[in-house]
Amino acid sequence: MKIAFFTLLSPIQSALSDCAEGLALAMANIPEVIIDLFINDDYQPDTPAILEQFNIYTYHEFASRADLYDICLYWVGDHGDYHGFMFDFIHRYPGVLVLNDTTLHRAVMTTTLYRGNEQSYLDEMKYAYNINDLRVAKQIEAGDGDYIILKYPLFERMVNSSLGVVLHNNYARLQVLMRCPNAKVKRIFYPFFIPPATTEFDLHEKRKEKRAELGLENYFVVGAFGIFVPNKHLEDCLNAFANVVKIYPQSKFILGGFAIPEYDLAGYIQEIGLTEHVIITGWLPPKAFSEMMFALDVGIHLRYPHIGGTPYTPIRLMGVNACTIVSDIEPLAEVPQGACIKIIPDMYQFDTLNAILTHLVNNRNFCRQVADNGQQFIEKYHHLHHVAQQ
Repeated sequence: MKIAFFTLLSPIQSALSDCAEGLALAMANIPEVIIDLFINDDYQPDTPAILEQFNIYTYHEFASRADLYDICLYWVGDHGDYHGFMFDFIHRYPGVLVLNDTTLHRAVMTTTLYRGNEQSYLDEMKYAYNINDLRVAKQIEAGDGDYIILKYPLFERMVNSSLGVVLHNNYARLQVLMRCPNAKVKRIFYPFFIPPATTEFDLHEKRKEKRAELGLENYFVVGAFGIFVPNKHLEDCLNAFANVVKIYPQSKFILGGFAIPEYDLAGYIQEIGLTEHVIITGWLPPKAFSEMMFALDVGIHLRYPHIGGTPYTPIRLMGVNACTIVSDIEPLAEVPQGACIKIIPDMYQFDTLNAILTHLVNNRNFCRQVADNGQQFIEKYHHLHHVAQQ
């Protein structure tokens, strides 16, 4: 089988480029599977393993090659600048649509309204919801986007054009079927790996090496990873961590990633007096980003509101044997309490998180047990090669 895989790749700063690369490498190892990659035309891929393994083309080159492929695979999320180049192809060359988010509304707005094509946006709204004006777009621009984009996800035409649709959690699967009942939909979990596509490693040695590199051999290490935005609730995380520092001064919080420009996370850390206890890495290449997680005792990934897709960071945190704390949200419903620690995103979120972190720093055996449970769960349900076979 020859597959045309439409995707984003590193150096695009997104978990979706990282995840797509590992999945592509694993799929390419399946006998009789050949994959060519099709990307946008505004960057050059930079992952050596990807450059060595695949033929990589810009999307402009697909039409002349379309007859060479048995199927197209579209790796799509709600970022118009990253994924918008695929949208026309999804209709012209129907294939398998992998929906990493259960809304594409902002991406559609980017590729239509924000590029001067109001009518195309209205056509999508008319097709999906029989709405023929801009009132929904204006509500999103006015700041009501987190609610509105789930009410009007704008994936309907793309789903209906596709031969099949893959989602990464059952909540997302049901959301698609509710709006597109005739769609052929399958839930396939995200794969766990360390870039470029490593699933076998000596955990004890990795943790020892990373802690020695950072000078954290005897520290209690907490961390959060990704692109930092307000709906990841870092203020609650840092304030709860401040209480950990009072209990065990040799504690460190690693912020593996960077904050969006309008989110002054560094200023907030200084304001609450935690500068000496927090490491902000800034953007890291996928391999370095992932390996930084080996240093952790506890990883935190709060996310609310969400946009339907499974957050990838908790999968990797559990896979590297960090005791992982997450928001108790629908996209993570299939991860059992005990493989991680779930916190309801309500008015008591800080108090709950504070109590949990205090318990973990005082009860290291419990902390390790949750970490071990999480790693076993990931090994059983999110193994890279098992996911690739599906």
